[in-house]
Amino acid sequence: MFFLLRMEKVHTKGKSAFVPGFASRLIIPLVCCFLATGCTSEPPPPNLIILFSDDAGYADFGFQGSSDYKTPHLDALASSGARFTSGYVTASVCSPSRAGMLTGRYQQRFGHELNLPGVPDPSVPDSARGLPLSERTIADLLKDEGYATGLVGKWHLGLEDHFHPTNRGFDEFFGMRKGSGPYFSGNVNIIEQGMEAVPADSLTYLTDEFGDQAVDFIARHRKEPFFLFLSFTAPHTPMQAKEDYLAEELDRFETQVRAKNVAMTRSVDDNIGKVLATLDELGLRENTLVVFANDNGGAMPYNGSLNAPLRGAKGTALEGGNRVPYLMSWPGVIPEGTLFVDPVSTLDIVPTFLSAAGGALPGDRSYDGTDLIPHLTGLDMTAPHDTLFWKMQWGAAVRTGDWKLVRTPSQETWLFDLSNDISESTNVASLHPEVVNRLTQSFEYWESTHRDPIWKINQAWHARTLERYDQDVVDSYVRK
Repeated sequence: MFFLLRMEKVHTKGKSAFVPGFASRLIIPLVCCFLATGCTSEPPPPNLIILFSDDAGYADFGFQGSSDYKTPHLDALASSGARFTSGYVTASVCSPSRAGMLTGRYQQRFGHELNLPGVPDPSVPDSARGLPLSERTIADLLKDEGYATGLVGKWHLGLEDHFHPTNRGFDEFFGMRKGSGPYFSGNVNIIEQGMEAVPADSLTYLTDEFGDQAVDFIARHRKEPFFLFLSFTAPHTPMQAKEDYLAEELDRFETQVRAKNVAMTRSVDDNIGKVLATLDELGLRENTLVVFANDNGGAMPYNGSLNAPLRGAKGTALEGGNRVPYLMSWPGVIPEGTLFVDPVSTLDIVPTFLSAAGGALPGDRSYDGTDLIPHLTGLDMTAPHDTLFWKMQWGAAVRTGDWKLVRTPSQETWLFDLSNDISESTNVASLHPEVVNRLTQSFEYWESTHRDPIWKINQAWHARTLERYDQDVVDSYVRK
């Protein structure tokens, strides 16, 4: 039996935005169970994969419209499912963004509001600097559903053993506990297999190592449902690219840092291609839900990224800090070429994955995301979120519909209408005081329900972030 579900509307004001790329109708087969013919067996639960890049620019992928970047595998992934044009992370820096994404909860609920810096807050012991042990990760929840769980790449949620990925729901770990490190083999053993150090001189290019380990994990667990978090460190600093790729790019760009960023992102795409090819070769692609996102906005100017047309960069509450490239693909479920324009968040990954796995969110705590599959298949035509919030020590923002209110580190209040000002170039706060008041009250209530940050950030971080709110400074990054 087949039913025709029409999907022809595009809604951008508080409604769902579903845009099939190749057809306006989605044919959905209904599996029916009849006594005369016997029952069709239940399909196996889908495999679940998160692909994360690090500090990449909003504009720095082919599927985002860039002509500078060669990302054919990610471009194909985008075409195979949904691309979110208003996709957001929960924080504009690495560690809290991961804390929110892996728990499905605003990290302010449990005090993980700020980054884990290289120069830590001396008032907080090492034993407290990490994802609080009271939190359950998506890996914890999926293990309860019978999944094999693996993390390859960057952790950045605590250095102490009790924060280690293998103590936070992951059966397997190959990667680094810290936030960044060299890409080529050096004299520092920062990569671990489980809790055992991997000799630095045994490694090649780190992005390739992560891709190979991800492929190995998939192959070993191909006969059971698995969850893989492939967390690349590229193109985060240090800016180190493979020589052959860099040589090709140096002829095209005036600045070496931009050329390195392009070459490093190309390596990320190569290794995502390895993963997708492995799924195809093993016959797993049709039953695998894959998400790709970046952990925060591009780290202009330090890594040569570009966030155009967005204002701001990593560390700010502006769109350039929190709006990221974001894809979701599940063949046969999410229609190819879907363009989804209403705001979504990486908070949505936990409920989406858990629902796909046949599980349910625990009832002992509040969750802030929503299952996106009904929105992507047209079963739910409402917007996934009424309001999204962001806050760090030096700034904050709230988005409701197309209105976005920003509180700068200097405590100025800015209001933008993102429907016609995605670049946040015109502050219209004085023209809409009622909107300012409404969003301010909404934010203040949200903020009042959360705990204070467990640790603070040093003033050097604050000063460096403040300049990224200055549009002239950001424009100078682009010219460089």
